[in-house]
Amino acid sequence: MHGKIDLNLFTVLLAIYNQGSITAAAKSLHLSQPAISHALGRLRESLNDELFVRHGRSVVPTPYCQKIIASVEGAVNTLEHAASGEVSFDIAHTKRQLNLGLRDILESIFFPTLIPELLITTPNLTVASRQVTWPELAPSLTSKEVDIVVDVLVPTSNDIRSQLLCHESFCVVCAPDNIYLKTKDVQAYAKAKHALVTLKDSKLDTVDLALAQHNLHRDIALQCEHYFAAVNVVSNSNLLLTMPSRYAQQFVDKFDIEVSPIPLTITPLAVHMYWHKQSDNDLVNSWMRDKLMDVANGLGL
Repeated sequence: MHGKIDLNLFTVLLAIYNQGSITAAAKSLHLSQPAISHALGRLRESLNDELFVRHGRSVVPTPYCQKIIASVEGAVNTLEHAASGEVSFDIAHTKRQLNLGLRDILESIFFPTLIPELLITTPNLTVASRQVTWPELAPSLTSKEVDIVVDVLVPTSNDIRSQLLCHESFCVVCAPDNIYLKTKDVQAYAKAKHALVTLKDSKLDTVDLALAQHNLHRDIALQCEHYFAAVNVVSNSNLLLTMPSRYAQQFVDKFDIEVSPIPLTITPLAVHMYWHKQSDNDLVNSWMRDKLMDVANGLGL
């Protein structure tokens, strides 16, 4: 470190970290891009570290930047609170967009409870959600493309934190005249043609693993990424669809379908929240994790 550092430079550092690009940081601070680049250059020289490296159109923090960012954010927030007269963190007045990685099923389960409450209690907090495949999970959290991912338990690096959120059990959905309903046994289940909902690059086959124990397998006639489309097809065909039980109940009044227990012993899937360790001290991220846990507990998941 060379001499004293202008404290305003740390505001620039935090803006680049939060925005993920120099251009976006400049816009958020109402400064020119050259001014932000110059400030970053001064910080790099003072701290003797690159701080950010290019990743496509975005920039990704270096290990050193990740190491100091919590302290930087805490110091900047303290100064801003002191200047504004605020003495503590108040989520109701926090302006920010939280990027979540949720599958359509989880959006359908969590958002009807979560979003109406946020609109009232945290009007300046916005939520953006998209599906994140398992191979994308760690990279998207590391690059700050998403703040929190909710998905089944998957192996991750030590940089990714996780916490159990809820469990998913399974059921079978089919048209009311499907021949499977006459016996509802594992043999009829294996003989039927199936619809499968899965994301690209997703390889988790708990149902097929359970069938393999009976020396059986599924005949997949349709594979798609959304349960709404799959249920619609199943209601008008002879296909079976295996899906999470709670989500299936949301379609009972929308489609002509029957929902029955799956004729296999399948351990409910453990659903976890994931976030990067650099967000451990992010007060907004932590608040949202607590809120998602409250919603899950309130729904009895």
